[in-house]
Amino acid sequence: KRLTGKIEVNGLSFGFEPKNNVLNDMTFTVEAGQTLALLGPPGSGKSTLAQLLMRLYDYNHGSVALDDIELASLARKYVRAQISIVLQEPFLYSASIGGNLQVGRMDATQAEIIEAAKQACIHESILEFPRGYDSQVGERGVTLSGGQRQRIGIARAMIIKPKFVVCDEPISALDVSVQAQVVNLLEDLKDSLGLTLLFIAHDLSMVRYISDRMAVMYLGTLVESG
Repeated sequence: KRLTGKIEVNGLSFGFEPKNNVLNDMTFTVEAGQTLALLGPPGSGKSTLAQLLMRLYDYNHGSVALDDIELASLARKYVRAQISIVLQEPFLYSASIGGNLQVGRMDATQAEIIEAAKQACIHESILEFPRGYDSQVGERGVTLSGGQRQRIGIARAMIIKPKFVVCDEPISALDVSVQAQVVNLLEDLKDSLGLTLLFIAHDLSMVRYISDRMAVMYLGTLVESG
């Protein structure tokens, strides 16, 4: 079944090495359709938490529940069909724009690729390229602007029709003028598609306007929330 997007974290602890925790006794809830801003300095464990939610690692102690179902009991393939991630610097292959979008779901039709691009507000820009969706981009998308790369990353995340989206510092590598555009785009997608967002950032400047709840991490511990 499809998730609604609710995530409950209770007493979560995790370490890459025994007796050396990166996360300590974290507890919070994100209701379906909400945006939680997860703030904190570099090294506080924000991205590690995102990796646990994607089941890149399995946690040592505590509980993570998706719609009241324990995360560890769900197949990785199922989890990754429900949760998308938007990275700080989306990796684009030296291939066509359409091919890069299809990485998120290899069986996506051309109509679904175009729909995802429209959702990410990149469709019109793609049509301006000489060969449209068949236009080639250089390794890491060097022929595109930072804003275009990030919108393609968002379209790639949307193509699986997720219910939960982890946004891991998606604006920190962008110019200030583009940051607000990307934040507003993610907020519009959340409202129109009923998404739940975990927005990882290191400062309040942009995310405070779109967040339903905020949580602050320091050295692997949740020190403030509200």
